Amino acid sequence: MGERVSAGVFSHVLYAKLLKDEEMWQILMCDDVPEILEQLAKTLGYKDAVKFIRPEDEGRVQLESRLKIIPLEQAKTFLRTMRGKYKHFLVAWIKRYEASALKRTLRYLMTRRGNRENLRMWLLSLGDTSLPFDLLLSSRDFSDALEALKGTIYEKPLKEPLKRLASGEENMFHVEMAIDTTTMTNLFDAAYALPYLERRSVLKIIGLYVDLTNVMWIYRGLRFYDLTPEQRLAQLLPRRYKFTRSALRALARSSDVDDFWGNLGTSVYGNLFEHPYSKSDISFERDCKRAIREAARRVFRAGRVDFATVIAYLTLLEYEIGDLCTIIEDVRYDYDRRQAALYLIRPLIPEGEIKWPL
Repeated sequence: MGERVSAGVFSHVLYAKLLKDEEMWQILMCDDVPEILEQLAKTLGYKDAVKFIRPEDEGRVQLESRLKIIPLEQAKTFLRTMRGKYKHFLVAWIKRYEASALKRTLRYLMTRRGNRENLRMWLLSLGDTSLPFDLLLSSRDFSDALEALKGTIYEKPLKEPLKRLASGEENMFHVEMAIDTTTMTNLFDAAYALPYLERRSVLKIIGLYVDLTNVMWIYRGLRFYDLTPEQRLAQLLPRRYKFTRSALRALARSSDVDDFWGNLGTSVYGNLFEHPYSKSDISFERDCKRAIREAARRVFRAGRVDFATVIAYLTLLEYEIGDLCTIIEDVRYDYDRRQAALYLIRPLIPEGEIKWPL
């Protein structure tokens, strides 16, 4: 208990270093990436992370890569203080980063596009991992890749998808679904194994994450991949939180997008999407992420100093990093800042109304 309380206290210290709304506005209003770098160098939470990045054109890639690795580094810091089921959960949390790296590596093997050494250096920045990325990068084909994955958690779920790629399948859809399903199922199970009080709070974040991931997968299968209802059902995560089985099946069997919105509107999560018929694909995904962020914020502000506080903080940090990377791209391509603010996960503009900060 002392270790968990200590970690909870430390998460409060780190939470104080997250960006304030005013700081996010200042970064959003920058004219170029070097100015963003300059602004981040003035903040408590990011000044040490960005101090060695040079404000040049290639600094954008360096900056985004450096920012994305921060939540992983902090999760590993907490990992060193944990034992038992708490450590098991954090390991499952960290494996999401390995899963992302695995997908990136397999995409490289499929396309052979990009610089292999740059990818290798990026993989090294992840630190110790449970996956043999050196062997994967050296693979001649997907049969070699499958051989390299023997003994890992991905060997069984990727066996058939990698065989399909080796046989000439031209996209990564089934591979990425298998990776995500494995990773998120393990994460949910690790959360469910926690002692009751922490489990209840952690599931408010992870359970919602799993349910809304199923929602987004159904939507994409209907909207972009023209999957049959049976295929949409088959791709769902084998875990659920607040969804009933019948509600999830009804959503997966939606006949079209309008039917999807109708089924979602009458579900337990209908209140998250006030005007679904006017939703764009981007705003729909944003609203799902906003709901998870808000759940994490509520868990954190409940005032407990425990393991759930750590997970809430790490979630808030991840979404803040996501917003910073979005802002970097908005500034780089000089998007309209008013519109850019609307699509951030953090709701800088209450109720979607355009209001500039004083």
